[in-house]
Amino acid sequence: MDVVTVVLQALVVVLVLNILACLVRVVRGPGPRDRVTGVVLAGTTGAALLCTLSVLAGAPAVRSAALALVALALVVTVTVVTAEPGRR
Repeated sequence: MDVVTVVLQALVVVLVLNILACLVRVVRGPGPRDRVTGVVLAGTTGAALLCTLSVLAGAPAVRSAALALVALALVVTVTVVTAEPGRR
């Protein structure tokens, strides 16, 4: 096992822990903005996780799924921001 593989595996563990922390914020968030921020952060971290796993597995097609995940996070953010009641 080379050093790069060990570092990438450690990165996978850190990213999974970050996603779990984001999901805690989504569940316990005091307001809708905090929950949306948690969802967006979990989405972008999930994309980083998918990119890292694609390098580890040697499957570059997984990067397309990561791009779709980031696009979905963007759509969720725009939808929630435009649906806010206090928005002009």
